[in-house]
Amino acid sequence: MKELFHDFWRRTSGILILTGAFLGIELFAWFLLLPGEWSPFLFGGLWALLLALLCGILPRKVGRILFGVLYFLSLLWTLAQTGYYSVFGRMMWLRDVFYAGEGADYLGDVLKTFPLLWWIGGILLLAAGAAILWKFPREINTLPGRLLAVLALLLTVVGLFLTPELVFAKDLGIWGTRSEYAQSSSYRATYNTMYDAKNTYDITGIYQLVLRDVWKHHLYPLTPAYRSAMQEQTKRLDDYFAQRPQKQDNEMTGIFAGKNVVLVLMESMDDWMITPEDTPTLYRLMHQGINFTEFYTPGYGTARTINSEFCMNTGIYLPTNGGYVFDYVTNSFRQSLASQMTDSGYTAQVFHYNTPDFYSRGVFEPAMGYLKYNCYEDYETDKDRLYDDCLLFDIPELKELFFREGKSFNTIITRSAHLSYVYNEVLSHYALKQYPEYRGKYASEEEDCARVKAKLVDDLFARLLQELAQAGQLENTVIMAMTDHYTYGYKNMQELYAHSGVEDTLLLERTPCFVWSVDCPNIVVSKTLNTSDFVPTMLNLMGIDSPYHYLGQDAFDPRYVGYALFPNGSWISDGVACKVNASGYDIVRNRYQKDVPQSYLEEMTKKTREYIAVSNLLLSSDYYRQP
Repeated sequence: MKELFHDFWRRTSGILILTGAFLGIELFAWFLLLPGEWSPFLFGGLWALLLALLCGILPRKVGRILFGVLYFLSLLWTLAQTGYYSVFGRMMWLRDVFYAGEGADYLGDVLKTFPLLWWIGGILLLAAGAAILWKFPREINTLPGRLLAVLALLLTVVGLFLTPELVFAKDLGIWGTRSEYAQSSSYRATYNTMYDAKNTYDITGIYQLVLRDVWKHHLYPLTPAYRSAMQEQTKRLDDYFAQRPQKQDNEMTGIFAGKNVVLVLMESMDDWMITPEDTPTLYRLMHQGINFTEFYTPGYGTARTINSEFCMNTGIYLPTNGGYVFDYVTNSFRQSLASQMTDSGYTAQVFHYNTPDFYSRGVFEPAMGYLKYNCYEDYETDKDRLYDDCLLFDIPELKELFFREGKSFNTIITRSAHLSYVYNEVLSHYALKQYPEYRGKYASEEEDCARVKAKLVDDLFARLLQELAQAGQLENTVIMAMTDHYTYGYKNMQELYAHSGVEDTLLLERTPCFVWSVDCPNIVVSKTLNTSDFVPTMLNLMGIDSPYHYLGQDAFDPRYVGYALFPNGSWISDGVACKVNASGYDIVRNRYQKDVPQSYLEEMTKKTREYIAVSNLLLSSDYYRQP
């Protein structure tokens, strides 16, 4: 009996080694993602044991192969998640790997920003996995051992099924959680809705998050139950919009009616980068036109630029469950800005340096109502010239397309201010060749690079005004401009906070948005706004009466309080900025020092979740195809 027990322990000790290996990945994620909850340890420990048992009870050769596949795939995904979070402050869904190719050109610059712990932990875990593969434990080949292992496996599976309910008990005030925490913000709601990967991870840990992701976003949509649920859910959209006040004209309706439109999406052009010294043209246009000073660009989906570009055009954010924008290319976007402008007699075209396959713009821009996506690379072979956004006006064929006959709606997507902010990065290097005096001009290398890149964006606006004047179209053109996201590639966060005049990452999401024309009224709009408000606001200014309902609202509608609602449940409205997570509320700004009761927090959190659900449903139901 003693020998049997000794043999069983000698073989099952290998299970402990394998469990420790898988648990090491969970602990690595915890150190970098800091969930602040105990539940990821519980989920992670059960999953580590389950995976170890699966590998340990199989024949040694098969178990070794299975371990290698499970361990290294888990580790690579965890490295990707933690690295991404260290840069962007958010996590990904599995569908988001479709965007990996679009970021490949900047991978080297991004890797430099990863924390030292990421590199050390990643190398140690890779080495540990390799060592275990080389010296893989013996299999459990005795009948009692196998029976005990199978029993442990079954108990572990049962534990994983029961653990969610154990976590949900925190909503009732058990385990020290506040009992007044609203159900709309509960652990159960976060776990079930999965609007935000980081909030879900804070409850589940890495392994359970992947399982939930696969089921919720990949398998469940294939079931009849999902199709039935979608039919019922789409009815919510009409009810949601029916609760809104009917559209009304206001004092800003149609002030730019009939004018040509130039819409500029300014890549990475943060608000602090616009100054009289570095960007005099932009500064003048903002302060002589309509300046939206509290405009926020929340990061729905994963790819920040295409999220804002998509929402700027359609009024819908990318889905919070991840995925590629191309998934919705067959949707109807009759409500889009380009489609509505086209219906009003305009021709719409897009201009950018990148190839049509990048973010599938060559297909997707026409799907959103544009006549064509024009790529600078189709007209220019000198790659150095492609760093200059003014190339649009240096190439006769492009310039002719831009200044075409009839009423025109032109969208320009800039490049110059894109990350990273180091001297040897290609865009920084090009900008410093144009303006060498910026090397060492400011307090840091990052600031030098950010500001000199901003100057190149300013050069585009100066050139745009010049070309419009020479073409005799300046008086008949309105310029609309917004930024896709803040300078998230800026490594020194304390410096970035200081530049932006804020103390929290949520408030960094404020970005420039303005409208200018020769006869434009000088107005400062301090109402809190978000990207989805852009389309209805611009249509109102153009006097275009769209027959469609929009997720966002007209900034000049006096009945609209204004808000920015984020996919992790956080929100900003009327001077209050509130971060929402699985453990409660954290007010990070109260500009007017007003009373913020619990009922108001719960009401805004509920509004945020409803808003996210509606945005997702607008895409998944192809709502605007409805007659």
